[in-house]
Amino acid sequence: MSELQGKRVLVTGGAGGVGRAVAERMVAQGARVLITDRGELELREVVERIGKSGGSGEIEAVTADLSSATGLQRMFERVDSWLGGLDILVACAGVGSGPLMEMDDAAWRYVIESNLVSYVACTKGAIERIKAGGTTTGMIILVGSISVHIKAVGESVYNAAKGGVASFAETLRKELIPENIRLTLIEPGAIASAMQPFSPEERQRQMEAYKMLPPTEVAEAIMFAASRPAGIDVVTLRIEPLDQKIY
Repeated sequence: MSELQGKRVLVTGGAGGVGRAVAERMVAQGARVLITDRGELELREVVERIGKSGGSGEIEAVTADLSSATGLQRMFERVDSWLGGLDILVACAGVGSGPLMEMDDAAWRYVIESNLVSYVACTKGAIERIKAGGTTTGMIILVGSISVHIKAVGESVYNAAKGGVASFAETLRKELIPENIRLTLIEPGAIASAMQPFSPEERQRQMEAYKMLPPTEVAEAIMFAASRPAGIDVVTLRIEPLDQKIY
């Protein structure tokens, strides 16, 4: 994975299971990684743990709610001041959702802002910085969901956002080819993360029963895409547990 040595990487949702696992692997491979999430305490814990892991890279964090313009500005100011540019964006921030008619207007709008609008905004800001840096190996990795294929009852709002991410990724990838910037869409199934409405013990049981993915396996899928040499684009990578719920 020498492709990642010295790369400047932004990981959104960095305090979550997938984001933590990606950041840890990136730092181990020599990347300089900035993670962002809403919880300051959780981010500090991730930075402290990964900082002690002995990787050859570096890690820093910035607290920001990416559903707001203020949060996005705060994050990119830190990208500019600490990373000094950008080579790779890994967008895996997100929130869960309930059925539309069980949500008030503020709640469903927050889901769309967090799971779709923030992806568009982060991607635009990342592309601007990749182009400004003159890198020939820029990469955008967006974490979507297989929910857009399953279309399970109760996930209409969540699917509206993730479906938007999928269409955005598939179209934007073609637009970025002349810029030599690669774009990958990762579509995981159910992940045993804190987004699930289960206790840690139940999530562990679900993983052991092959009904949920370990966050580390999704991170490995992301690392596979991120470590391909220039000119090789992993367009869409779908990964799910053996016994993925489909209803």
